Amino acid sequence: MSIWAVLALFLLLLCFKQCEEKVVIEARKKEDKLPVGRAIKCLLMNKYFLMAAFIWMMQCIIQMVTGTVLPYYCKYIFFDDSLFSMLLLLEVVTTIATTVLFCPFLLKKFGKRNMSMIGCAVALIGHLIYCTHPTDFNWVIFSCFIRGVGFAPLNSVIFGFLGDCVEYGQYKFHIRTEGLIFSGGSIGYKLGTGLCGAFITWLMSMSGYVASTTADAVQPQSAIDMIVNIYIFGMIIIWVSLLLVLSIYKLDKEYPAIMEELSRREARGEL
Repeated sequence: MSIWAVLALFLLLLCFKQCEEKVVIEARKKEDKLPVGRAIKCLLMNKYFLMAAFIWMMQCIIQMVTGTVLPYYCKYIFFDDSLFSMLLLLEVVTTIATTVLFCPFLLKKFGKRNMSMIGCAVALIGHLIYCTHPTDFNWVIFSCFIRGVGFAPLNSVIFGFLGDCVEYGQYKFHIRTEGLIFSGGSIGYKLGTGLCGAFITWLMSMSGYVASTTADAVQPQSAIDMIVNIYIFGMIIIWVSLLLVLSIYKLDKEYPAIMEELSRREARGEL
């Protein structure tokens, strides 16, 4: 972990040094330094930022549920925890392949929001089909494959959602806060990681899970049932939540008019 931390720090510093702001707005140069309080207030009033942060949080929770519960699922349902590596590899490869091969074309045809909704719907339908045979390993393979396909569209455009929030914030509040929006969006990632991990731990403890470093620990049926239920119902809640939020996300449709207005303001020397 120390090696990874040092490498990550080096890469972040390199990224910071090499990044150059391409958006130059003359009116922005005339603005006084933006008070922190006003910037945060505008951030919290930016409805599309809140939606994008929630979407990022749900993405993180998907990975947390998969990475935390699926190993237990393989160990206590299929009695072979090594199967998790195969399932994880399948999902990751499927996500990457779908992103590279199909997402660019889907994005041009449907836009970020609609493409993401299609992916979430595919993942939800595939997961519901898997729920009919939750203890069949072949159906778990199917679940991971479908989740990889469905996860790819959303995963490929999350930073596009955040980028659009910058333009919307400028349009709505006459201020432009790229750094605050992108750093604020990462709160969703941190909340998703912390809250989901704590909640899963609490549920497992409540079910009577026997924590042990040995392979011979015998789990009560209540703990086995909880593992299955978290994997089944947790994913349903996540995909349904994403579909609900995406259904009220209208920025893709509003974006062309917003950019036209920002261009007119820039011509007038305004933010």
